[in-house]
Amino acid sequence: MTTLAITVYLNHGPGSFFGFSRADAQLRQAAQFDLTLAEHLSGHHLAHAALEVIFEQLNIDVPQHPWAIAYRQAGHRSFSVAVVAETAFACAPIGWTPISTDDLAAALAR
Repeated sequence: MTTLAITVYLNHGPGSFFGFSRADAQLRQAAQFDLTLAEHLSGHHLAHAALEVIFEQLNIDVPQHPWAIAYRQAGHRSFSVAVVAETAFACAPIGWTPISTDDLAAALAR
């Protein structure tokens, strides 16, 4: 099994419901947890498998993982950005958009 450090952020910036905008994103940490995935996954496949589990668990009515249950009990809505290990991804209308370290840092500083 492979364990990844995950951090999930909500976007409180103007227009946040339209996705991540590097110009006005205002990210606030909503959750931090470890996610364990199958050992046979690696590299790009590992990150995307993690993102799919995170997306599903944080958007279904009855999540199964303790971290997802705690996230929902805290009253959080769907998330905007997930950092998997050391790479940030914005949830896009279809799939995921990588976010640069500079864009992530700027959005956290606002």
